[in-house]
Amino acid sequence: MSDNVPADLPQPRKVPPAEDTRAAALDALSRAPRPLVPEGRAGLLTDRMLVHACFDTGYKLLDLLPQDVSGLVLSGKKARAGIKKLRRDRYEGALVADPEGYREANATEDDPFVLANDGLFSLSLNDVLQAQLDVGATVAMTPTGYIPAGEAGPLKAAADIVNGLDRDDFLFSVPIGVAWLTNENYPQLRAILSHVKAPKVIMVGGQFDPYERNKDAVANLRRLIAEAGPIAVFRTDLVAFDVMCHGGFAASIGTGGSLRHVVPYGQIRRAKPRKEDEPPDTSPSVLFPELMSFHKGSLLQHRFSNVPRPPKCKCDSCRGRSLDTFLDKADAMDAHAHGVHIWSRWSDEMRHHRTLGERAQWWKERCRNAVDHCATVNAEIKQKDAFDAPSTLKVWANLPAWASATTTKQPQKP
Repeated sequence: MSDNVPADLPQPRKVPPAEDTRAAALDALSRAPRPLVPEGRAGLLTDRMLVHACFDTGYKLLDLLPQDVSGLVLSGKKARAGIKKLRRDRYEGALVADPEGYREANATEDDPFVLANDGLFSLSLNDVLQAQLDVGATVAMTPTGYIPAGEAGPLKAAADIVNGLDRDDFLFSVPIGVAWLTNENYPQLRAILSHVKAPKVIMVGGQFDPYERNKDAVANLRRLIAEAGPIAVFRTDLVAFDVMCHGGFAASIGTGGSLRHVVPYGQIRRAKPRKEDEPPDTSPSVLFPELMSFHKGSLLQHRFSNVPRPPKCKCDSCRGRSLDTFLDKADAMDAHAHGVHIWSRWSDEMRHHRTLGERAQWWKERCRNAVDHCATVNAEIKQKDAFDAPSTLKVWANLPAWASATTTKQPQKP
């Protein structure tokens, strides 16, 4: 009997190396015309740039939001009642209530979700999710407690519970400390979230801009979106664009600084220090379009105080208003409307590109131009160091437009 194996017998299937599999997945994603649509009701949020706001602010901004590509994520005590009112008023756009469990407690292995009661009985997770849908939310969100970096037990417990739910009408809220996105912690985060079937919504926690002192987090958030999807990212600033240019199915931008990241549970939101005799700064945060960064109105007034022609905005809200005139709390709504107009225009530009890869290249070039423009503005106002691009913007400008398999492979342990 011959020891030779007949040529016509099926040959063992070659399993591609992990790096080859990753490369193929990244290439396919780069050629997709838009983010992949998650299953269930979360699919209704696909490719939407949402506004994260309290109800009172969101209600005033509603007419500025194109219903087919935007919508509201409402936070605060009026969130569910606000959604109910908007549906009663026949608003048909996307509406999501953020239950903000991360503000109430840290997640634990025994209680990863913050479940209140209705006055008589404790509510189950299914009860909480259904209550959001009953008032008209497009999709529900889990009330997950805050998960400090490295606390894998609570994250695994929440993931196990979510995987046991027999429903496809909710988002798994994942409010995490930014250090989860460092090279040290990222592999564990990806491993846990990769096994969660439900669409995930990441919310990053830290004081000020969480990414400023965590440069690895910028690239690792992109990796997470590519490797552990479907993922949306809420409570962001312009991070929303980086997310949606690299495969995130949705994102939300906060109307104010407090809604652009999560404050770790137990901490008070910190403000930049001021001199003892200096009055509180009530000026709103204003988007400077050419620099792609937010600045307090008072700082813009100071920087342009000796400039004959301060920069003006021609959006439908500002209509030629100077950017150095948002100086008081009363100007906050005008500043919010200005921001919505600007990033809505950018959002339209983003969607006009044929593929996610082209979106990513557009975003990189826009970021690089904004970084370079800081020097131009400083020269015009004759103040050498008046404006410096945020470190996050610099990272976006210098990272490859689209990640390759070699730039997304697991970091080696020392």
